[in-house]
Amino acid sequence: MKSRFALLIALVGLLIVACGEDAATTTAEVMDDTATTAAMMDDTATTAAEMMDEDVLAVAAAEGDLDTFLGALEAAGIMEDFHGEGPFTLFVPTDDAFSAYLDEAGMSQEEVFAGAEMLQSVLGYHVVRMMEDSAMVMGMDGQTLTTLNGAPLDVTVDGETVMVGDATIVRYDLSASNGVIHVIDTVLIPPET
Repeated sequence: MKSRFALLIALVGLLIVACGEDAATTTAEVMDDTATTAAMMDDTATTAAEMMDEDVLAVAAAEGDLDTFLGALEAAGIMEDFHGEGPFTLFVPTDDAFSAYLDEAGMSQEEVFAGAEMLQSVLGYHVVRMMEDSAMVMGMDGQTLTTLNGAPLDVTVDGETVMVGDATIVRYDLSASNGVIHVIDTVLIPPET
């Protein structure tokens, strides 16, 4: 009977030691997982912080379908202005919107980009010198924004559809360190003065 009892105690002892090793292994694995998760969280926080360090030009470039607008800013000689503090609200037409505008005007991109003064006026009609996120713009039905070129830009809201001038906003609130971008489906033409 004593030998059976001794065998039982030995088995229980082995189980305790084995569980202790598993617990130690499990604890090490959990600590490794926790360190990995913390590193991933740091990377995510860094990425978010880096994104907020990007100005409106970098954010527009990252979209992939706003390149013509960026090229127009460069051709007009005003691209550097948008690296500044801001705040800027840019209503940026898509590349497709620019193509449609060029077709309608019967002009090539090179011809339009060659007229720096006219281009500056048109591009200035796409910029407001304040930070207008979608919530603010949606609350402005029937009001006007004063654009960078000094011309008024009418805001119309119909349910979820927001228009600035003749353009519909198709993507909202692309946030940048110095402003916000709303993507529009039409190139805005300033009123004649």
